[in-house]
Amino acid sequence: MNKGKKQNKQKERNGRLEIRVSEKEKSAITRKAKACGLSISEYVRKRALGYEPRAAPSDELLASTSALIELVDKNEASADLEETALELLADIRRAFFESGAG
Repeated sequence: MNKGKKQNKQKERNGRLEIRVSEKEKSAITRKAKACGLSISEYVRKRALGYEPRAAPSDELLASTSALIELVDKNEASADLEETALELLADIRRAFFESGAG
């Protein structure tokens, strides 16, 4: 998101909520937000609105999918190999990159 859009969104958010949580709950929320690559506010906001943020893909997963794409692109793979690789990439995308419920 570019800086202008981010500033506009922050201007829209002028309401404030405060909740009380235990230290254990705070730690769990903080850990889950970090795993998703979100701020605590963004994580809690998404969860409260019914979204299910997923953990951000690891660097290793990103590197592996990139390597698979390069392998298929660089080599004149058989139609079966290419189809299998593309199906695998689609499965990976669905499992790791598409966020739940929006």
